[in-house]
Amino acid sequence: MGIVFEENDSDTGGIFVLEINEGSVAETDGTIRPGDQLVYVGEKKVSGLQFEEALGTIIDSTDDAVKLVFFRGPAKFLYGPAGASQEWLDDFIKGEKKVEASA
Repeated sequence: MGIVFEENDSDTGGIFVLEINEGSVAETDGTIRPGDQLVYVGEKKVSGLQFEEALGTIIDSTDDAVKLVFFRGPAKFLYGPAGASQEWLDDFIKGEKKVEASA
């Protein structure tokens, strides 16, 4: 994949993209950027999970290709007092799946 993940502060949980490895699929694709927050792995919401559990969801996947969904922005915009609500995040994912299904 070529993505290096790092854990947010322990009070918020969740993981973000620390860096993209040079020459990797992620770098070639260009969609993912350092600082992006991982929010879904396949059908499972991982926002707010601790590092091992969130990363374990990717590792444990049996799919040939694992769909990763990111929130672009720092943790404070996702988890902070003015951040996205879990309801908004769920609606965002539902909308993402509708777009994907119609393509």
